Amino acid sequence: MAMAKVDSIFTKYDTDANGVLDTEEAINALSELVDDEVTHEQIATVLDEFDKDGNGEIDMSEFAVMAAFLEEIEQEEEEDSDFASKLLNAVAKSKQSTKDLLDEVSSKLYPFRSELGLKSSNRNPENVFDMDEDFDSAFAPSDMRCLALVSHNEMKATMKNFVIQHKNILKKFRLTGTNSTMTMLKEVFNGDNTVVFGPACQSGPLGGDAELVALMCSGGLGGMLFFQDPMSAHPHQSDIDCLCRQALVHNVMSCNTPTSAYMLMSTLRAALQGEGRPELIPSFFFTLQSPAVAAYKLAQKKVIASHAAKETSARVSRPSTIVETSEEKEQSFP
Repeated sequence: MAMAKVDSIFTKYDTDANGVLDTEEAINALSELVDDEVTHEQIATVLDEFDKDGNGEIDMSEFAVMAAFLEEIEQEEEEDSDFASKLLNAVAKSKQSTKDLLDEVSSKLYPFRSELGLKSSNRNPENVFDMDEDFDSAFAPSDMRCLALVSHNEMKATMKNFVIQHKNILKKFRLTGTNSTMTMLKEVFNGDNTVVFGPACQSGPLGGDAELVALMCSGGLGGMLFFQDPMSAHPHQSDIDCLCRQALVHNVMSCNTPTSAYMLMSTLRAALQGEGRPELIPSFFFTLQSPAVAAYKLAQKKVIASHAAKETSARVSRPSTIVETSEEKEQSFP
């Protein structure tokens, strides 16, 4: 089935042009697509499987996927099969396709299931892949700003597993962090003389987060992996907030969850492999800032100018006090 036909039918029955088909619009569109009368019960079956975002409507991408499965079933079955049968088979095929995809992804993520909190039923994965093959980096660690690793107490085991799983990428950077994380890094990389460590900071509650803020503000920090514990109270919460806020202000690479850090590893690898693509990790080479900083600085200039104008006005309007000398007084009163 040509995509142009699918698009034409969708546009035709999207009568309010809002980009989605409601139940009645979907019935009419699907009826024309399959050249058969579609019932409310059948459209409910369609929505249950192909309405992936669960909003009770069908958008163009969902309509196209549904059409593709129906066409596939049409080619596999006898011409005299009724639409109800074809629809059920298309739904079954879609469900199986989704399951196969999730099983494949789950299998590949099996080594990282602990760090990601992934409940995988695939106990004997066959498609496990090595995400951490070693490689020659286009840039020396000294060419780039530091990468900080920080983890709260309940996240330290997760951080250690993460470092072990991705050590061939992480060791391409100058590594810094708070006290216990730095101790862990030196244990993991023990005996590897190629690893370059940046400054070691205190424990977070003793000022380590503040030290990282200082390093960031002085242009020494290009990125941060900060595995935070969302379930515990922290005595240095104000320091944590400051560190996260300054990462926003200075627009450095920042990952606050294992999942975001895991997803970032492919970008770091792509940036360092071959001839290098430093444009993928700009905060490791340049001093950046949030776009909001320019507006803040402009507002501050206006505040300073306003205060200066008020001071000038006050000095001009203030009455002058003249103190006469004794000689002047004698001249005034002969």
